[in-house]
Amino acid sequence: MIITDRSVYRQIAAELADQADAEAAAHHPQLGRACAELGLAYLAFETAPMSNAHVAKAWQAAEDARQSLGYGTAVGCGSDTARARLHLALAELDETDLGPTT
Repeated sequence: MIITDRSVYRQIAAELADQADAEAAAHHPQLGRACAELGLAYLAFETAPMSNAHVAKAWQAAEDARQSLGYGTAVGCGSDTARARLHLALAELDETDLGPTT
């Protein structure tokens, strides 16, 4: 289970948006897109059911993707971002099927 202030997700997403804009301005469309896609994944944490095991997996995948971007490469970022989004979607489906977890 992840316990954190939900505003941290918006902060990370905003940082990624700034990075996406900078990469686009520098004519690095792959890095810009990778930043934007990852930012959208972080925004999904805002409403994710934090007690779901898939959310922890999503967080690890998102952090792996962010680490790739920190190295200035989109290699691996796309697959890690996709894994994060998949786990977030599975957590949401679990929540819909089972109702809120406490």
